[in-house]
Amino acid sequence: MLQVTLPEITKTQALLNCPWLDSPFFEELLAQSNLDEQTKQQIKQFSDNGYLIIDPEIDNFDVVAERLINDLKPHYLDPGRIQDAWKFNDDVKHIAVAPKVLSILRILYQREPIPFQTLNFPRGTEQSTHSDSIHFHCIPHGFMCGVWLALEDVDSENGPLHYYPGSHKLPYFDLSNLGISGSYQQHPYERYDVYEDLLKAVIAKYQLKKVDISIRKGQALIWAANLLHGGSPILDPNRTRHSQVTHYYFSDCLYYTPLLSDPFLKRIYMKKITNIMTGEIVPHYYNGKRIEVEAEDKIKIFTSEEELDKLRLELYQTKAELKKTNHVMRAMESSKFWQLRNRWFMLRKALGLVKGEQIYNPINNS
Repeated sequence: MLQVTLPEITKTQALLNCPWLDSPFFEELLAQSNLDEQTKQQIKQFSDNGYLIIDPEIDNFDVVAERLINDLKPHYLDPGRIQDAWKFNDDVKHIAVAPKVLSILRILYQREPIPFQTLNFPRGTEQSTHSDSIHFHCIPHGFMCGVWLALEDVDSENGPLHYYPGSHKLPYFDLSNLGISGSYQQHPYERYDVYEDLLKAVIAKYQLKKVDISIRKGQALIWAANLLHGGSPILDPNRTRHSQVTHYYFSDCLYYTPLLSDPFLKRIYMKKITNIMTGEIVPHYYNGKRIEVEAEDKIKIFTSEEELDKLRLELYQTKAELKKTNHVMRAMESSKFWQLRNRWFMLRKALGLVKGEQIYNPINNS
């Protein structure tokens, strides 16, 4: 039996382009790390369950939360959410770039976190169970997560979040698993109900346990990209549930939307993301090499050199056929028959026998 030593595991891990949480050598890597025992336990919990409750340690949080709730009230529209309020509200941005959250994310994913989207809610969403990985995905897989921060206490009455612990270890599902080409949809959610039905069947198949998360004001919950989650019913319609979600990618990835993509057809909906910390557009990388993407936030059709060669050959053949056709038509035009025919039309026109009749030219007429 091959005995793998820790140094060899480290070298192997360096070759694996994935979060260390997903590495087959994760247990060994965690054991040999210089992290304290409490941090190791948090990482292990996140690895096992797919989520972790933390204290983001935001200064004067009560003041920040109250001000944020009041400032956003005029901006809420149906369906009761505001996307990217960080663009006009400093408190939203302050929460998204909280140093404690960023520090924990660096440890969990061993890459630089990139906050790229915020969502603010006044009430529970009651959203059906889903995985963020169908909306926000990347290559390599796994370098994405969400952080949900409670701006007030959340319990079973005001629409808590629900999760299926361990479901982040399931395969990544998208529309292609259902025989649907997402890039040809008329709108993003045209076939989304079929995807939701798939998740219900998977949950039933594996008898996954649903857990409602009660969380105190000021606490935050980190969840992995592929964790199945949603919003539970609001039992007390008189209560609010103010909260903020920030979605994070991580550095050196290629970012795209699976719901609208068919990678094996070379039709990929590339995402144009802005780093909330810097305000700058984040470049795409593939295996350490920067990828220039001209058409972001839309379907980008990639064409291989082989396909280009085929298109060039088809174009050459078409031009050759067109040239051959033009030669034939010119020969017809110069023939005695067409000369006599055109003279006959000219004579008829001169005698006033026809009005507005054109002399037929086989090259210009179609």
